[in-house]
Amino acid sequence: MKLIKASILFLALGAAAGCKKAEAPTADTGSITFAVAAQQEITDVTRSQISDITALPAAADFTLTITDSKKQTVWSGSMGGMTEPYSLATGEYTVSAEYGSTTDEGFDKPCFTGSLAFTINGGDSKEVTIPVSLANTIVKVSCTDMFNNYFTDYSFKITTAAGTEIPFAKGESRGAFIDAFKFTIEGTLTNQGGTKQTFSKTYDSGINPATCYTVTFDAATVGGTAVTITFNDTTETVDLGDIELND
Repeated sequence: MKLIKASILFLALGAAAGCKKAEAPTADTGSITFAVAAQQEITDVTRSQISDITALPAAADFTLTITDSKKQTVWSGSMGGMTEPYSLATGEYTVSAEYGSTTDEGFDKPCFTGSLAFTINGGDSKEVTIPVSLANTIVKVSCTDMFNNYFTDYSFKITTAAGTEIPFAKGESRGAFIDAFKFTIEGTLTNQGGTKQTFSKTYDSGINPATCYTVTFDAATVGGTAVTITFNDTTETVDLGDIELND
């Protein structure tokens, strides 16, 4: 698996102005502040980072949930709405951070999730940084020069497992964020003779989160075209059948 050079973006959140000042830690309590470390690296042969594809969320936009050792929720809400430093009784805790949802699919719709276990001792005053990573998958469409020479017009549409339809117009270079399960790509191609041809192909295995897949269309030979899709370091060429270019 080809991993991109690590790039960690720390999204820190300070106490909001005007919030009630937290009590000083005691023998039975400790105070804590939170930060989010967003891991930008994605598996992508083009060596891109998430910030190359979409804007990263602010720390205040994350939802935090703190649970105790009995899995009971101690606090939950927007990170931007938390008074910091936050006071907790001594004990074992887990904090989770989430932004977006894998069921909300389309352009500029990343989902980040992560969690971390931590301990509060009496008198503690500490900062906990929660590592979060991309929970959904990115799909991009690319067409070679040969393809553009053979087809005067074309458009594609991705349909996800949830039924979300994401259109890719001619020349669309953005990546779509989808649930890491499966997707179907459909295309309508107009050849040099003005004839429209359609096709459909489903990919339902080897699709992982925090990964960017590029579906590359190429018309390598007259009368035919192929789809090349890369999963990690594996490239598969799929014959889409013959298309008469000069009807």
